Amino acid sequence: MGKVRFGTDGWRGVIAEDFTFDNLRRVVQATCEYVKEQGWNIDKGVFVGYDTRFFSESFAVAAAEVFAANGIKTYLADTFVPTPFVTFMIVSGRVGFGVSITASHNPYQYNGYKLRTPKGGAAPPEITKPIEAKVEEIQPKRLEIEEALVKGIVEKVNPYPDYISWVKERVDVYAIGRAGLKILVNPMHGASMDLLKLILQPAGCKVEVMNCYRDAFFDFKHPEPIEKNLGDMIAKLKEAGCQAGVATDGDGDRVGMLDEKGRFITPHKIYALILSHLIKNRGLRGDIAKTVSTTSLLNKIADRYGFKVYETAVGFKYIADLISDGKVIMGGEESGGIAVNFHIPERDGVFSALMVLEYMAVDGRPLSQLVDELDEEYGPHLYRRMDVRVKDVSQARDFVATLEEDPPESIAGSAVIGVNYVDGAKFALEDGSWILFRASGTEPLLRVYCESFSSSRLEEILKYGKELVERRLS
Repeated sequence: MGKVRFGTDGWRGVIAEDFTFDNLRRVVQATCEYVKEQGWNIDKGVFVGYDTRFFSESFAVAAAEVFAANGIKTYLADTFVPTPFVTFMIVSGRVGFGVSITASHNPYQYNGYKLRTPKGGAAPPEITKPIEAKVEEIQPKRLEIEEALVKGIVEKVNPYPDYISWVKERVDVYAIGRAGLKILVNPMHGASMDLLKLILQPAGCKVEVMNCYRDAFFDFKHPEPIEKNLGDMIAKLKEAGCQAGVATDGDGDRVGMLDEKGRFITPHKIYALILSHLIKNRGLRGDIAKTVSTTSLLNKIADRYGFKVYETAVGFKYIADLISDGKVIMGGEESGGIAVNFHIPERDGVFSALMVLEYMAVDGRPLSQLVDELDEEYGPHLYRRMDVRVKDVSQARDFVATLEEDPPESIAGSAVIGVNYVDGAKFALEDGSWILFRASGTEPLLRVYCESFSSSRLEEILKYGKELVERRLS
């Protein structure tokens, strides 16, 4: 078997090459042994969910068979579910921990295994490393699913009604309905599927859908809700005359949105919109969290209201802990994962979209105006990420190490006024721009993130960053 390695969120691999039934059973067996050693509340059982990928339900059954063979009561989803449902099942007290069979936004060739802790968040390295260490020599136990169901050790469940009730207690869906909004929903053939329609249509909201049927190949597109993947959605939104568009990724924990003009709204702006709504309309006060690669717009909003900003390494698991521990009211990352403290301590693309729609309904203005208002109040924030391919992961890490040993004093004509090494090397510039150099944890890529106040300045800084990489790696 190949090496099993957990990345930013879970273990992922190519189906039939790395992600095989044998490897999955070994990972689940290692999980069983770890949770028993650590005294997790296994008496409450485990929830196993899965997405719309090829063979996901069969992989989920295989996982359930191993959990059952180890004497852990297993609640198996009776259909595909978004990954946030796993966290919901935990924090609502229905199970002790959970897993999701999904490769999230990765291409169709991949599948994966996400582990959620008793707090509901993604398992951090201090949990996944011991599990990795157990995998290679382990012999998995197995109880055939038919026998496990008869004995009641495995029970099939439908979490949709309970999740929808939970959401309706936390979002004013009827205000969204009364506002007469017409929404275009694009689950990208992923696990969120009809969820927004099920929540909003009974409240009186008009909901148009697209790509809302199971396709294990995701129409041979990348199931990630970013602008370059949403061309068909932009065209359909304009044609249908919708006030907003909502897209979610393969397992429903990330969100992308369009305004009524068909303009893509970056995850940075979605976070800022939700935060503004929570402050202005819900009266929520408290500190916030963001990953190191996320916009400084959030810092400006926090400064205005006297909030502290926790800046974490990339990976939502770090933000989830801050939410679970009651330290922040909200957290998010540049890839479209956002959470608030009155829902679940985990990304939820559908819930994030509902927060923006609630803002539109309460405020009464078009989404484009709410987005433009952010620039008017806090100035423009233009953002881009550039990936530079390197020989291997270690070369990217070595490059970042050289920046720690010999950091530049100025970048693209602007003095460096602050440095952050929480995850990579991030340089804050005198003109308000910043650039971050970070090694990918799983691919031979050096990621270069940048934010500035104009497109020309953004390109200038990125050009400097690319030249710096080439110079130091030559």
